[in-house]
Amino acid sequence: MMMMDGLPDTTLASTATAGVARSLQSSNNATSSSFMYTCINSSLDHVSTCPTNCTGLEQCLSCDCQVESTLSLGGGPWGEVMDFFLLLLPIIYLVVVTIKPNPTPTTISLPMSALIMFLVRTMYLGSNPLLSCACIILGVHEALTPLSVMGGAILLFEIMEQTKCLPFMMREMKCLTKGHKVAEAMLIYGFATIVEGASGFGTPVALGAPMLVSTGHPPLESLVMMLIFNTFVTVWGAVGTPLWFGFAPLQLSDEDLIAISYRSSIAMMISSLILLPWVLTVLIPFAEVKKNLIFLYLSIFSVMGPLVGLSFISYEFPSLLAGLVGCMVTAILINFRVGIVEQAPEEDDVIVEALQVGGGDAEKGFIMEAVPAEEEMIGSTERITDDDDDEDVSDTADNKNTTLKSTSKVTGSWNVDVQKDNTTETPDTIANIMSSGNTTTNTAMAANTLNESHTSSLFQSSIRADELLGPRKSYAEGYVREVIMRTFPIWGVVLTLIITRVPAFKIKGFLTKQTPYLGIQFGTYGDFRISASVVLQLKNILTYPNLNWKYEVFYVPFLIPFVLVSLLTMMIYRKDMTCRPRDIAGTVASRLKNPAIAVMGALVLVQLMLKNGKESPAHVLGSILADFFKGGFVAISPLVGALGSFFSGSTTVSNLTFGEIQRIAATEIGINANSMLALQAVGGSAGNGICLNNIIAGLTVVGLNVSEGQILKRTAKFVFSLTTIATIVMLAIFIRF
Repeated sequence: MMMMDGLPDTTLASTATAGVARSLQSSNNATSSSFMYTCINSSLDHVSTCPTNCTGLEQCLSCDCQVESTLSLGGGPWGEVMDFFLLLLPIIYLVVVTIKPNPTPTTISLPMSALIMFLVRTMYLGSNPLLSCACIILGVHEALTPLSVMGGAILLFEIMEQTKCLPFMMREMKCLTKGHKVAEAMLIYGFATIVEGASGFGTPVALGAPMLVSTGHPPLESLVMMLIFNTFVTVWGAVGTPLWFGFAPLQLSDEDLIAISYRSSIAMMISSLILLPWVLTVLIPFAEVKKNLIFLYLSIFSVMGPLVGLSFISYEFPSLLAGLVGCMVTAILINFRVGIVEQAPEEDDVIVEALQVGGGDAEKGFIMEAVPAEEEMIGSTERITDDDDDEDVSDTADNKNTTLKSTSKVTGSWNVDVQKDNTTETPDTIANIMSSGNTTTNTAMAANTLNESHTSSLFQSSIRADELLGPRKSYAEGYVREVIMRTFPIWGVVLTLIITRVPAFKIKGFLTKQTPYLGIQFGTYGDFRISASVVLQLKNILTYPNLNWKYEVFYVPFLIPFVLVSLLTMMIYRKDMTCRPRDIAGTVASRLKNPAIAVMGALVLVQLMLKNGKESPAHVLGSILADFFKGGFVAISPLVGALGSFFSGSTTVSNLTFGEIQRIAATEIGINANSMLALQAVGGSAGNGICLNNIIAGLTVVGLNVSEGQILKRTAKFVFSLTTIATIVMLAIFIRF
């Protein structure tokens, strides 16, 4: 390495063959600069051979070596402006086709984006075609890791549904909260944190939104709130996948990953304390949220406190274990009504009197008629689907209006039934009930529509759960044992993950050993290896040196714990199974079909952006952005992460795509790289609130017929607020220029 002072500003034109020196081309601005050069003999696999012999640039250029500047970043022949535009073109394409009125599915857009990047690399950057083709193969193989995690998570929750474990948990939640809306929301917040820590990939929204709807909350607001809930813990995703796999190309140490983990957790905790009360007003009137602030903050601390503590020692378990602790503490708070302000008696008069009129029979009294006919609800929904008709109204008003304008077609054993004996009940029956001797007027009933329909749905779904599970057992009848066994899928996953990942158990090393191995040479495709611990490897793909793939069969959270716990659950509750295992496997495969195409496209794009060292598209983009924004890049760092999740639907893919750019930018502007990567992770997590994949999936599971734009308008403000607060926290605590 040699430092050359007083040389004009230059760029290095790369050569395509070994043994040809790079030449220096003068730029328009002949300003004095300092350059660091590395002499590399390309014929010796990039081993530096002549720094001790070359005492000047001229000598370096005259020897049989290449010269690589650590300040020159390659790029194409048309300058930085075209470099920036063309290298960003795949991302621009993704954004455009994602936000247009009829968005292109990611099964098409992500592979197309990868194709655009391949063409830019080969036609503009002049990258090695062998390397570019090898990147495609590597990306397809890398997709196996996230897809197997997704498949295992889907399998687990499908089996929880079929064995009635999930309906049991729902019934217990309803019995515990007694219809208190703030309590329900915070309990599901803790449950969603567990689900995110166990499975990730949008599962909390797909499960949590139907759970809220099943307890009588309006579908639109339930979906919006779940999307925002999920943004606070997706940094860690499924057992830390966004960190250990998302930043895998950066080859970070465990210490670096833990540093990113605890920095992110502190930013998320402060953000949640500020934003979560506001988020609840999407679903619950502000006055009711305000009355229960003590309970609300105790519940938030019960999740975020353990999360911050765990993040200092682990990057895999924070959300999973924090969710478990938070759920238990929140349940205790609810049981003892700590900080919970009950509804005023007058708010419950209509319900109580109607129940009295109905003789206390849930199926014969008021509660079955409180929900409008499905046809009326669907019609009302269709009238509000046009974005042009959106008006800026308060969340409280939206809650009340949407109660009668939304309908849920959620599938699952705990669904709300609005029919009896195949006959849809109408609200007209309420008038007859109200006129049969009680003193509450129709006006009072209308004023309490939201609360009535909520309680109505609560009773209906409880009846449905009783039909599936039978009446609740008493303590003498084995209630505690039933709770432990029915929740086995959750705590079984947690226990297995702890055993296989905590160093004290000394199992992790055994599951990840790469030697001894059996090797098979697949021609020029690569050198395939399978170790005694069943670690699969493909070395030197397409003969390109050190371009390798690895898959740890028993360490990646797929067979252990998801498949293992799923099989044990089926064995324990085989008599409760409502379908054949083959049908469940078919469901899992069907649900993975489209994500598989999208994830493979995304990871091919990632590899094409990352590979080629300092001349990779990611490196060039990061340097251009850092040079343009300088210290201001910190402000846009989380927005870059959010952009990645917006088009890909995954914090993991966002980190894979932009992690290298963020690290390069941090190096260029002189700040701690781990702090910048923490902002990337926080932004990627926040971006799940505006991710179209999650929104479309959520709309599907709750049966809403509204445009994705309506959801985006409601969630975008929370996402932007989260990234802003996180940036301020990082600047105040961790980032020093």
